[in-house]
Amino acid sequence: MNNHTPYPDRDPHRWMVFSVVGVVYFFVYFHRVSTSVIVSDLLEAFHTNATALGFMSSLYFYLYAFEQPLVGYLSDRIGPRRVIGYWSLGAAAGCFLFGMAPNIGWASVGRALIGLGVGGVYVPAVKAISQWFRKNEFATMIGLLMSMGNLGAVIATTPLAWAAGTWGWRSTFFLIGGITVVLAFVTLLLTRDYALPPEPVQVEPATASGSNPGSRAKVFKVLASGHFWIVATVFFGIYGTLITLQGLWATPFLMAALGIERIFASKLNMLIPVGVIIGAPFFGWLTDRFSLDKGNTLIAILTVYTLTWIGMIFFYSQLGTAGLSLVLLVMGITTGGFISTLWGIVQETTPEEIMGLTAGLLNPAPFFGVAVYQVVTGAVLDRAGRVGDLYSLSGFRNAFLLCLFGIVICLLLSFSLRTSKGAEVP
Repeated sequence: MNNHTPYPDRDPHRWMVFSVVGVVYFFVYFHRVSTSVIVSDLLEAFHTNATALGFMSSLYFYLYAFEQPLVGYLSDRIGPRRVIGYWSLGAAAGCFLFGMAPNIGWASVGRALIGLGVGGVYVPAVKAISQWFRKNEFATMIGLLMSMGNLGAVIATTPLAWAAGTWGWRSTFFLIGGITVVLAFVTLLLTRDYALPPEPVQVEPATASGSNPGSRAKVFKVLASGHFWIVATVFFGIYGTLITLQGLWATPFLMAALGIERIFASKLNMLIPVGVIIGAPFFGWLTDRFSLDKGNTLIAILTVYTLTWIGMIFFYSQLGTAGLSLVLLVMGITTGGFISTLWGIVQETTPEEIMGLTAGLLNPAPFFGVAVYQVVTGAVLDRAGRVGDLYSLSGFRNAFLLCLFGIVICLLLSFSLRTSKGAEVP
């Protein structure tokens, strides 16, 4: 089989590549939130406490974030197909180990292995999409990929709770591990890489220590770019505030602000990922279909995102349940549009040969943003104190104002991205 074609964007195999990668990415988001609905099962099975369980869950994010530069480098070096396939086998092994774990220690190792494995999916997926699809299709495909991932997050709530209650959480993770093994071999055997450009690859000489000076130069080239750090800072702030709200504080805030029960509040919280599922492909298609300037589109998106936070912080009592539901949905839609549009800007301003490396160096930023904002907002809430079982509304306001301050900075920084179109900045 010929692995190279001068017209990859006309090859129907690109849809096989995208479909397989999309299904694999579905499980990345699934694992990201899967432990939240089986907390009580894990506490009972391992006779442990919330602190140990929180540490176990956090290992996913730490390993995922720190391996991204390596994953990006390997995506350029050996191709996205191998990275996704091999790393998926590691994620499957983590699922099996997690399902068999006799104690919280082994469960933590399994969770860490899952994080390590699924961390090898998104960056090579971005690389594969940049190779197989036209520039004016890239944002649309990234949006569709994000929708498939967020669908995994939705399935990891009530459907996962049902499966764990019906078959047990251990059997459920064995099943997920088996599916992941199948997907790994499908990726390796039924998809192929397309290499740019269709000319002999020049292998850069290695030093005596085995390092690659050309690779180091590429890393330094990316990290020396002011454009890269602006994009990373914007990604840090927007994704960090959104996931901090969705993953930690939205449900208790809605309970305190609206006086509703936890189950109803959690259902309202689900409007955020539903919005991402809608917004990511829509804005990707919109910018690609009408050749909109992605810098100006990003400014518009972040302006609306900023307004949703202002509405939630200052007008929650006037908005009520219906109004806050709309705010959360719009917040998700704009975040989905933000992700697909921002990656579109990265694709337009990054030379193809370092796309994987650039994505790998950029991708830790949103996860570090989540880590920082969760800790800082938690400290603000603790300082404000509780009112009964919930934090006070004044505490939520102060914590959310801190998020809003970071969002406004990101909005201002986004104005510097308007002139980047067509420039190879890294």
